[in-house]
Amino acid sequence: MADPRIDVIRRLARREAWPALRRTLQKSRSEDIAAAVDHLPPSLQRRVVKDVEDEEKTAEIISLISGSTLQSVLSVFPFDQLLALLAFLPVDDEADVISALPEPLQRRVLAAIKGEEKEQVEDLLSWPEDSAGGLMHPAPFRLQSELTCRDAISALQDADDLEMVFYLYVENSMDQLVGVTSLRALLTHPPSTTLEDLVTTELISVAPETDQEEVARVVSRYDLLAIPVLDPDRRMLGIITIDDIVDVIKEEAAEDMMLMAGVGDNITSHTQSVFSSFKQRLTWLMITLFGGIGMAELIGLFEESLQAQAVLAGFIPVMLGTGGNVGTQAATIAVRNIATGHVGSFGTLPMLYREARVGTLLGFTFAAVLGGYALIRWMEPRLGIAIGAALIIIVICAATLGMLVPITLNRLGIDPAVATGPFVTTIIDLIAILIYFSICGLILG
Repeated sequence: MADPRIDVIRRLARREAWPALRRTLQKSRSEDIAAAVDHLPPSLQRRVVKDVEDEEKTAEIISLISGSTLQSVLSVFPFDQLLALLAFLPVDDEADVISALPEPLQRRVLAAIKGEEKEQVEDLLSWPEDSAGGLMHPAPFRLQSELTCRDAISALQDADDLEMVFYLYVENSMDQLVGVTSLRALLTHPPSTTLEDLVTTELISVAPETDQEEVARVVSRYDLLAIPVLDPDRRMLGIITIDDIVDVIKEEAAEDMMLMAGVGDNITSHTQSVFSSFKQRLTWLMITLFGGIGMAELIGLFEESLQAQAVLAGFIPVMLGTGGNVGTQAATIAVRNIATGHVGSFGTLPMLYREARVGTLLGFTFAAVLGGYALIRWMEPRLGIAIGAALIIIVICAATLGMLVPITLNRLGIDPAVATGPFVTTIIDLIAILIYFSICGLILG
């Protein structure tokens, strides 16, 4: 069900009720406005953001809008107003917005900002967008190890623009990260206690080159609220906080879902051109089409069998549908295990063996139902045995292949999400046709 707060903004925008919309925008949170904008056509997206009267709120909204929508929204702002909006944003959000701009405009913006802010933005933009370096906040709060709890509390009170101080990062005199402690520890120990006596030295950190998906896995595994980004000399480059990790998890889940459906990893139906959508979806659908041609040729090879036993034709959709569904389920489980790191933990062979056993149980269950139906319906024992035996082998093969293909692609360095959907089902359909007619041919003669 849609959130009513978001739905009101969308309805008012579509009805072009501008006075009521402006009043609603004044009372709405930035997150709700950004979510509503993401589900509007481009002309209305620009109008809604333009109607937000508070500049700081407008800046928050553009930092929350997804990349495909952001370029369209930013086009309504004159250059000077764009710079003013960027000034309201934290450096990491500012870098994200600048990265969405066309390259000539990026250069103009970077030339216009000055000092430390310019250096920090350029440092963030130098890292790949989907890496830890591209995600981090570059100015984390840190303390020297020789400070006392009293000094640390004073430093916290004097600091401004803090990026979610979940943990206190402690450095030595060489600016190397030596440990981490918590606000709770700071407040519950005597004021004269030095930070060196409080810190946990077993640090969990990531390098700036680490892929964002791996960062999300590490944060999830250890239940962290933030994670430091360190260079090879253990100097702190920044921190990645939990709000950014949640965004990564949502982004990766959406990307995998699109890839599994065979429609590309960056598709937004209301903002993407028709020709771009056509190109993205053509490749996988063409594979499916050629797979269908292959199936037609295979079925043609068994034309004599179909003429002798016309009833076999009625079971073709059942064989293909069952095999395809079992294979897709196994492939989805495999992709999930790869994403969570379970493939490396448990090993490939045990996973394949387990899926083959599951496939065997499913196959015998389906065979009992379908074979029994064929036996009762046509009173032909050999037909029931042939249908049942074919289905058992098809389901076992589908379960094993559905698990094996993503794991193999992952070993080859290819995103395993592309293994599901059209790719796996097409392979399984071809194999299912071959198994079905071969088994029926052997048993029915």
